[in-house]
Amino acid sequence: MLVYKGNLGLIRIGFFDTPMKKVRSRTDFLGDKIGDARNIVSGGGVSLDKRFRNGIHYQSPTLENLTFDLHYSSNDATGSTVENENDAISTSVTYNASGLLVILAYERQNQLDDALGNAQAASTGVRLGARYKINDSWQVSGLVQQTKDFSGGDRDAWGLGVSYTLNAYDISTQYYRAGNGDSANSDADMIAFGVSRAMDKALSLYTAMAFTNNSEAAAFNIAAAGHGKRLTISPGADPFAFSVGAIYRF
Repeated sequence: MLVYKGNLGLIRIGFFDTPMKKVRSRTDFLGDKIGDARNIVSGGGVSLDKRFRNGIHYQSPTLENLTFDLHYSSNDATGSTVENENDAISTSVTYNASGLLVILAYERQNQLDDALGNAQAASTGVRLGARYKINDSWQVSGLVQQTKDFSGGDRDAWGLGVSYTLNAYDISTQYYRAGNGDSANSDADMIAFGVSRAMDKALSLYTAMAFTNNSEAAAFNIAAAGHGKRLTISPGADPFAFSVGAIYRF
């Protein structure tokens, strides 16, 4: 990855998270654990929590607590190409001041023609996420999302979270819901709860649990992203998981 930072902002070239993905990661109290919000907001055929390949990213300087991000991929696939029909763009505006973080993002993923040469509609998504630090102990977060023309069809999703810090402990819970896609009875709800304890600056221990309630045609997960062990979910199944682990930051 190549990086340049100056008075006019930041420019990066390479393979890294999109502005759209950061909306979720900065409002997800159980990120990379059982109950990660991606189980819902990037489930059901939706794919918005990506790293763009062959990408160039510009981030503006912060002005009046506002920051603008623009991320473009000329070809979001492995290998080389002489065309860029599957290029993609992800952009966001961020407000961050006085304990309040608000991010609005838009992403468009253009698609290659199908096997018969028919043009495919671009997949698009909009996310609005917010996190508010009430005091040194309490934080709340929320996210709403609208997607169109992904493999599961058009779908809305939203979620809420609460986190409480008590000495070295962080206690968090969140609820996320995905509405129906193109198929009836394809909606789902997920609730998750987790506790982590900082042992020192590098090491923390955690436990988490999550439950997803799938409708008859839905197969949303509870461990599909950011977690080492993934489950295979049959349509209509209601998965539950409990996890214990440790995180060491080098």
